[in-house]
Amino acid sequence: MDNPLFTAGKKSAPDAAPASSFSQGIGEIERRLRALEEKYSNLERRSQVTEENMLSGNRKMKAEIKMTSEELSDLKAQVADVNEKIKAVVRELQGFAKTEEVDVIRKYLNLLEPLGFVTQNEVDRIVKQAVEEALSEHASVKEEE
Repeated sequence: MDNPLFTAGKKSAPDAAPASSFSQGIGEIERRLRALEEKYSNLERRSQVTEENMLSGNRKMKAEIKMTSEELSDLKAQVADVNEKIKAVVRELQGFAKTEEVDVIRKYLNLLEPLGFVTQNEVDRIVKQAVEEALSEHASVKEEE
């Protein structure tokens, strides 16, 4: 390496040469410093953009979590409502007659045969008809006498 900054042990010939090499060395240092400053600035910008992206992503995630939480609460309320309705239906079904009870009632109905019974209106009609027949027979018997 022929860099004048790193040639401390070597002697240079003229006095003008060390001033020129010193200014070249300073120029090289300035150039490297500017390059480092630019790299640092670029890293800073990248870091800032990354941080902004992370904050934006964090906000989006919080909004999605909040929305999901609200949907979950709604679903829980709906499930609780459905459970209450199912319990009401079960309570209602418990009040219904069981199959065995219906079978017993069917057997009694078959034994009694309620269709063979007469209604009160039919009995009234039959009695009236019988009374009228009896009266008419009684009237015809009196006429024959």
